[in-house]
Amino acid sequence: MTRTVNVASCTQRRDGQYMVAYKDARGTGYAVSEHPIPEGKDVRIRDGRVIQ
Repeated sequence: MTRTVNVASCTQRRDGQYMVAYKDARGTGYAVSEHPIPEGKDVRIRDGRVIQ
């Protein structure tokens, strides 16, 4: 299932990918991204990954 969420923070991980904390109607969650994403941006996620 794909959802649109709002990025709360984005932190680089040791493996070079980025951990994105997001907020949506269900609360706070986390997803992985290959690219940094600015705070406040709306992104789509599916299966714990950011879809660009």
